[in-house]
Amino acid sequence: MMLVPRYLGLVWRDIVTLSCLHRFLLEFLGTALFLSVSLSAVLMLPAAGRPRSDLRSADIPTNLSHLPADLHQSGLVLVSLACPLQVVLAFGLSIAMAVLCVGGEVHLNPAITMAMALSLRLRLWRAALYVVGQFLGGVASAGLLLGLMGDVTPVLNQVSSGVQLYQAVAVETLVTLQLVLVVMATIDVPLPAVVSPLVVGLAVSLGHLVAVSVTGCGMNLARSFGPAAVTLNFSNHWVYWAGSGLGACLAAVFNDVLLRPRWRRPGDWWAELKQLYVLKEKHQQVALSHLK
Repeated sequence: MMLVPRYLGLVWRDIVTLSCLHRFLLEFLGTALFLSVSLSAVLMLPAAGRPRSDLRSADIPTNLSHLPADLHQSGLVLVSLACPLQVVLAFGLSIAMAVLCVGGEVHLNPAITMAMALSLRLRLWRAALYVVGQFLGGVASAGLLLGLMGDVTPVLNQVSSGVQLYQAVAVETLVTLQLVLVVMATIDVPLPAVVSPLVVGLAVSLGHLVAVSVTGCGMNLARSFGPAAVTLNFSNHWVYWAGSGLGACLAAVFNDVLLRPRWRRPGDWWAELKQLYVLKEKHQQVALSHLK
């Protein structure tokens, strides 16, 4: 019975440290900055959020035969149809900018935080706190853009017409997998401080090239959740949770077990797990200082 209070005490002392609260703030601000810039770039493009009847013929691409018809049931033209390259660049460059601004150790993506926790690089309660900060950043950015632009419907992530839900989950899993693998590679393979954010930005751009016409490219649950929460439109929203979560889990396993093995035998993994979640009183201070 004494184990539970001691465990909760360890969790509380870890969460209320300045380093943990500072990281929570960075995750919130970084995610809000990233999404405010990237989503506003999408909303400000010529075709964003304008009814088809108000668009000039020059605003609408002439060859859409390769894309699913009627991607947005409300009658709005998705900007990704008209300017896919601009969407790709906006998200890739904005994530690189945000990481450089707030620091290279931030995640700004719940899938990355989940993978770090699963691979024993981060304690679960810290991971949960960081994810909360990322979700709040996503909601804050969507709320800000709603107040400024009056509508964030064009940036809602929605499964395209004609795409089966299992296909959408597979695409979201794939793009999340490659992004998290790139992030984990930048951690395991030392790179110059300026290079890592640019590599991550390229991975985000690649994901949008693959998925923007299929699912709108979630790849980041905070990005999908923010506009959905502000507009209260959660249609098929589970697709982005499932794809992002599965991609993060697969990336953690592939990176630490197959690509860059960290443990020679199960005992090594168990020893690292006990060290990360140590509960003995005499080891608590050492364990907490290691995580700061």
